[in-house]
Amino acid sequence: MKKRTVSILLAVSMSLSCMAGWAQAEEADPVVVAQAMPTLNNPWYVLFAQGSEDMAEALGVELSQVTNPGTSEWDPESQISIIENLIAKGPDVIEIDPVSTDGINSAVDEARNQGIKVVMSGTKVSTEVECSITADNYQGGILCGEEMAKLLNGEGKIVILDATPGRDVMQNRVDGFKSVIEEYEGIEIVAEQIANSDRAEAVTVMETILQANPEIDGVWAANDEMALGAVEALRALGLEQEVIVGGFDATDDAVAAVQLGEMNFTANQIPYEIGARAIAISYMTATGMELPSNDISLEMSMISQENVEAYVNEQQAEQEATIQQVLEEYGLN
Repeated sequence: MKKRTVSILLAVSMSLSCMAGWAQAEEADPVVVAQAMPTLNNPWYVLFAQGSEDMAEALGVELSQVTNPGTSEWDPESQISIIENLIAKGPDVIEIDPVSTDGINSAVDEARNQGIKVVMSGTKVSTEVECSITADNYQGGILCGEEMAKLLNGEGKIVILDATPGRDVMQNRVDGFKSVIEEYEGIEIVAEQIANSDRAEAVTVMETILQANPEIDGVWAANDEMALGAVEALRALGLEQEVIVGGFDATDDAVAAVQLGEMNFTANQIPYEIGARAIAISYMTATGMELPSNDISLEMSMISQENVEAYVNEQQAEQEATIQQVLEEYGLN
C-alpha cells in the first residue's frame, strides 16, 4: 500500500509540475519594443504610429512610443538623448525613425553594444542595424515627376520646396523628381528652397518665392506639410486654381486637399504599412526568427484627383488588410 501511495503522489506531483511548466510558457514575458520617432505633430507620423500600435496589438508586443521635444523635433542630439534614455530601460528592441542618416549613429551603436536589437524605419542610418524598413523614396520622386510633367503637358515653370537637410530619404525624393523633370526641356525649375518639412515655414518661403516669380505653373514639395503651406500662400493671392501643387506622404490633410482640388497629387509613402512592418520585424528580431531581408524597400503609389475617392473609401479596409497581409507574409499568424 505504501508503494502504491508513493506512486500516486509522484504521478500527481509530476502532473502538477507539467501544468506549472505549461502555465509558465503561456505566461512568458511579452516582447518589449521601444519606438522613437521625431514627432506626432506631423500627420505622416500619426499614421505610422497607428500602424505600429495595431501590429503590436496583433502580436502581443509591449510597445512604448516616444518623440523628440516639440522645440527640437528634427534635432539629432535630442533623438540621441531619447535613445539613451530608452537604452537605460532595457527593452528587447529599440525601433527608430531617425532624424538624421549620420547624426544618431553613436546612440545606435551604444544600444547594440548593450545587447539591444535596433530596427530602423522611414530613413536609413549609416551604421549597422538589424534591419531597415523604408519606402522606395527615389521611385516615389519619379512618380511625382511623371505626374507633374503630365499635368504640365511637358511645359512650365515650377518651384521645389525641400525638407530638412541630412536625411537621405528626403534627398532621394528630390533626386527622383528631378531625374524626370530634367528630361523635359520645356520645364524650368525657377526656384528651389528649404522649408524644413513645416507648413507654416512653407507659407513664408512660398510667399517670398512668389514675389520674385509671380507667374509659376507648378509647385512640388518633398512632403505634404510643405505642399499644404504652398497652397495657403497661393490661396492668399487667388492662385490656388491656377498652379499645379504636388506633395509627398499621402497624409490625411493632403488627401483631403486633393479631394477639394487644392492639391493635384501626393505620393503615398504608406506610413501605416511601414509602422506595421517595423513592429513585425522588431518582434521577429527579438524572438530569433529569420528576417526576409535586412533592407526592406517598399513600392509607393500615386494618389491623384483621378483615384482619390477610391483611396479614401477603401482606406480602413486597406489598413485591416495590411495587418493580415504582413502577418501572413512573415509567418506570424
